[in-house]
Amino acid sequence: MPGWKYAFSLPSAAVKAATPPGTVLLIEHSTTVQNGRYVDRVVKCPLPTASRADPLNWPAWRKAACMTSVSFYAFVSNFISASIAPALPIWNLSFPHDPRPVKDLMGLVAFNVLLLGLSNIFWVPLSNIFGRRPVLVLSTLILFVATACGTTMGGFNTTLIIRILQGIGSSASETVTPAVVGDLFFVHERGSWMAFYTASLACGSVVGGISGGYIANRHGWFKLFWVGAALTGLAFACIVFLVPETSYDRGKHSLPIQQSLPRPSRYMPRTRAPVLSLRTLPSIRLTVPARFKWPDADLGMTWYQTSSSGDLTSSSSTTPARASKYRRFPPSSRFSGSGPQPSSFLQSLRFGAYKGHVWYHFKKPWFTLRLPATWVIMLQYGGLVGGVAVISTVGPQILSAPPYQWAEHTGLLFVGALIGIIFGSACTALLVDRRLKKMAKSQDHGYAEPESRIAIMVPALAIATCGLLVFGFCARYPGKNRWIGLEFAYGMVTFALAQVPSIWYSYLIDAYSQLASDCFVMICVLRGLIPFCWTFFVDQWIRRDGYLIPFGCFAAAMGLFSLLVVPLMYMGKRMRIATARYVVANQ
Repeated sequence: MPGWKYAFSLPSAAVKAATPPGTVLLIEHSTTVQNGRYVDRVVKCPLPTASRADPLNWPAWRKAACMTSVSFYAFVSNFISASIAPALPIWNLSFPHDPRPVKDLMGLVAFNVLLLGLSNIFWVPLSNIFGRRPVLVLSTLILFVATACGTTMGGFNTTLIIRILQGIGSSASETVTPAVVGDLFFVHERGSWMAFYTASLACGSVVGGISGGYIANRHGWFKLFWVGAALTGLAFACIVFLVPETSYDRGKHSLPIQQSLPRPSRYMPRTRAPVLSLRTLPSIRLTVPARFKWPDADLGMTWYQTSSSGDLTSSSSTTPARASKYRRFPPSSRFSGSGPQPSSFLQSLRFGAYKGHVWYHFKKPWFTLRLPATWVIMLQYGGLVGGVAVISTVGPQILSAPPYQWAEHTGLLFVGALIGIIFGSACTALLVDRRLKKMAKSQDHGYAEPESRIAIMVPALAIATCGLLVFGFCARYPGKNRWIGLEFAYGMVTFALAQVPSIWYSYLIDAYSQLASDCFVMICVLRGLIPFCWTFFVDQWIRRDGYLIPFGCFAAAMGLFSLLVVPLMYMGKRMRIATARYVVANQ
């Protein structure tokens, strides 16, 4: 199977013609007649089955209801996580019998964020074993029960335990929910819906930050849990009644597989190529040299098409066959989804079937560390969430002290964040899918590459890096109107937060298919660790060195993480060619 050396030795024309996992035929040129002339046609990918149970075939209202419900769950999770930050400065006023230093109070945010990421080590494997719906129901139930307990229990230690449980219950919204987007929508639709999801995720933090201070000051500190209990109860009801099982097994050959092949002859290399089936994913193939000529065991045919030259060094030597070539297979063999096929909406609310292979599913997320994109997204997403967590924790304390003394109005800092999220989400929703189709149309073969989305996030990463610097300067040199700089800086960071995870999550779903949810696990683990470390230790760092040095270091780290996008922009497809053996072997 081609590896790193082989992938990076290919000429650019060969790379352009290759079709590794993630490269799909999105545009068929001049195949449809409209108004008397031939026009391009958008190909639906992945190819839906003939069953009504296939989520790709659900009606639009059903998909919208499902996405609205899971996005509301994401909104509520981040609302609960962030609403406590502006209430921290008044803890000692509300509970004079239990005073706590700032470091301890920071733990209410830090440990919640930590568990928000680490808990996915369990949630995602469970969703792959039992299905999405049981995990979403269980996680929202834990979140609701923990929040409801907070309405009747008091004390710092009890509150800390409740915050940890809230983090566990919220964590599935970071991984299982974006996997639902990949289950419900085609490649050319995912960008807009992923932008909707990430906007809900980010808006939860902003709305919680704005309202948390007012609720705690005017109605009492623990009224935050009453409001949270009402929202989590509604989220739980929406998940139970409006979110069916979205994971769908399209049959034995719905994904690339790797089989043990006999040793090749002396004229063939020892490297073994995966055997890919073309029954349901005809456009997801890896083009390799003609010397890798092992037949498909089931279909009696090779899984690529070669010309007489039979070598990848020529762009014309490897032309993947279109999906129409393989339409001779009957629906029963090509589209046979396993398991029950519910005929009504109520029947679809049943839990999915147990898939087994428990140990394998718990190990699989760690295999994704062999994919370069996983590391890049881990660092960039973790850095952005860390910056937002630090600003949302430190900002209210700055505005509650002289010369600002905003008291209960410290939550207004999040208005700037809300504006940044609105602009970032709008840009993502308008540009991502449009650019994907435009780039595919510009290609003679009509291929859509996941890397075509990446360029949109480059300005956002630069803006976020500058935003951390601006916040550090404005915090270091306070003044009568310097709060404007704090607001503007927060908006710069959240502008990127609304764009970057949305585009990267779409990239992972496109490039790695069902491995995407396993990638989300590792991303969210680091996404929890970085904010935890930054939030937990930033108070001591600021007390020792002031605001400028810590935020300068945060900006330097974010800038370094942002530069990692460049290799994926220009060499991402080569990396997918090099790592195709890992993707095929573990799907």
